[in-house]
Amino acid sequence: MKKHFLFVALVLILGACRTAKVSTSKDEVAITFLHLNDVYEISPLDNGKIGGMARVATVRQNLLHENPNTITVLSGDFLSPSVTGTLRYEGKGIKGRQMVDVMNAVGVDWVCFGNHEFDLDEKDLQERINESKFNWLNSNALEKINGKLEPFGKVVNGTKMPFPKTQIYTFKNAKGEEVKMGMFGIVLPSNPKDYVWYDDFFEVARKTYNELKPQCDFVVALTHINRVDDIALAGMVPELKLIMGGHDHDNMIEKIGDVIMAKADANAKTAYIHRVVYNKATGKASVKSELKKINDQIPDNPEAAMVVKKWEDIADASFKAIGINKNEVITDLKEPLDGHESTVRNQQALMGSMIAKAMTAATPDATDCTFFNGGSIRIDDVVSGKMTQLDVLRVLPFGGKVIEVKMRGRLLEQILETGLKNKGSGGYLQWDRITYEAAKNEWYINGKLLDVNQEYKVVTSDFLLTGKERNLDFFTKTNPDIISVTDTFPEGDVRNDIRKAVIAYLKKN
Repeated sequence: MKKHFLFVALVLILGACRTAKVSTSKDEVAITFLHLNDVYEISPLDNGKIGGMARVATVRQNLLHENPNTITVLSGDFLSPSVTGTLRYEGKGIKGRQMVDVMNAVGVDWVCFGNHEFDLDEKDLQERINESKFNWLNSNALEKINGKLEPFGKVVNGTKMPFPKTQIYTFKNAKGEEVKMGMFGIVLPSNPKDYVWYDDFFEVARKTYNELKPQCDFVVALTHINRVDDIALAGMVPELKLIMGGHDHDNMIEKIGDVIMAKADANAKTAYIHRVVYNKATGKASVKSELKKINDQIPDNPEAAMVVKKWEDIADASFKAIGINKNEVITDLKEPLDGHESTVRNQQALMGSMIAKAMTAATPDATDCTFFNGGSIRIDDVVSGKMTQLDVLRVLPFGGKVIEVKMRGRLLEQILETGLKNKGSGGYLQWDRITYEAAKNEWYINGKLLDVNQEYKVVTSDFLLTGKERNLDFFTKTNPDIISVTDTFPEGDVRNDIRKAVIAYLKKN
């Protein structure tokens, strides 16, 4: 108990009794948030033009100089997925270790869970948590341990310290009056794992806010939920001042009543800077939000850059060890392939079409059509000109098998209709040999009108057949409209790894 008390006390001391430089009156306290979300890349993208965590570290240092009451937050999704995370180092998988190391160097203060943190198994997730120097805020996810539900936590000196459900910061204005700010963090239950139990995030958010409200002057939230749910949350808890969101990968800001909800672009291409000013005399808080581009106009922070370089060198060595020549050019693209999530999750894209065609080409038997989830494309960038093996790995860091499923037409129609409804999310489908006529709401498979009573040979990804994609929980091996599944292949068959199928296709075309 003493160790637990000391840990909690240390966390509170770190956030307590700060006096701001930036203030317009003696009654006011200014707090600045540097807000990131969904960061999988430690290095700049687009030939070094955008992103880069060493640049984020510079922005943070500048904000701290402007206002010592600066808090850097990352609203979920950073441990997975990434190419580096799939590699091995010191005899075991990296699995987000590079991200934690770089985030420690940047000086991140708080994170909440994202759904992709639970891509890791329980042991690896615990190791990443233990390596982190930042704090974790978690209000609605619990760990299943020996049949019991317990808070996730960090092991410190052999003792597991549970993550707080809430955090209260104490600041002082120029008069010496205390201003208390409460925070909580929630995550959506989109990644079911045996070791995780999710409480209803709406109910938890409302309950947690009601607990914080009597203790605090105002409350902010870190969330990793869908945009529509953030908007609903703002309506449910209209006195929240600021929702710093994640999960969506494109920058956005909305005002719902008096609540500001914002999300930055994924992979630190942008960050939000929220400047909050609370007036003790009036009891009101104002929020001014600035979308900051993280680009090559911002110099690297030297200390963070050293850590980034260390992991870039480790990744290079790991590629060589597994026989991957990351710099090998496999094709010279005639036109750019847009892999932005705003594209592949909303419309049929050239990159999605290319991958689907590669999946079709990898299957020797006659195939009626191919589809896969656009969310498996994770590069969130444009690939143009000379395309390398590394580009393919960045596009599809999850890998996975290319499988064959024989199914009835009524199931195929249901899947395709669901894919359309998933527009805007990772469950939107990219395809080959499929045409949709929206005016007639008709599907054509390999040039012929889809027949719900016909049997079709379909190529897809092994992930989709788990039923874990959004709204596609019915697509599993036990579905009565599935006739057969072929998902075991000889060693060396490119169907064992979709990335190898794409590389082989691009080398031939």
